[in-house]
Amino acid sequence: MSPERSSELFDSWAADYDYYIKTSTESFPFLGYDDVLNRIVELADPKPGMKILDVGIGTGTLAQRFLDFDCEIWGIDYSSRMLEEAKKKVPDAKLLQVDIRSEWPSEIKIGFDRIVSAYTLHHLNLEGKIDAIQRMSRELLQEAGNIIVGDISFPSFMARAEARQKLESDWDDEEYYWAADAFKTMMWGQGLYVAYEQVSDYGGVYVIVPSP
Repeated sequence: MSPERSSELFDSWAADYDYYIKTSTESFPFLGYDDVLNRIVELADPKPGMKILDVGIGTGTLAQRFLDFDCEIWGIDYSSRMLEEAKKKVPDAKLLQVDIRSEWPSEIKIGFDRIVSAYTLHHLNLEGKIDAIQRMSRELLQEAGNIIVGDISFPSFMARAEARQKLESDWDDEEYYWAADAFKTMMWGQGLYVAYEQVSDYGGVYVIVPSP
């Protein structure tokens, strides 16, 4: 997590976060936000009884999309206030305050059919992303499960550099936006297969599957 992003900062965003997103979906970085979340759900292919973990559940906007599928929903977040907001949208979900850079709490055990995450992991640098996803895959994901991540992302390092130059003052240098080519190259060496889809100008979705 970038050191500037304390849990208290996320707490302060919680009450107004949904409004901020709603009024920011026509510009960087949240252009195509709903399309990204909808695509995560489509790729998760949820079925009744599936156990789904939402990493960085925030106010529950992604998790809420799984309610109609009768899934068992778990959610973790850095911020206690975000979890309070999520409880309103997914009251039956099992919610825990967790820093994803640390060990998983004892309540969370291997056995998730899907691990999903939306607009969270850009707070981690490339090494942090890889470490978190490796630990999710190894310690939480059941056999035949997969990890689906939607976030602020670009198809290549070059595309990200061009976007940074184009967006100038709107770009946040304290965030670690994804470059799919760099991430995929690193993950191939870690025994994880990665498929990537660019959904909007600034958003993409990763499907991460342990290699057989």
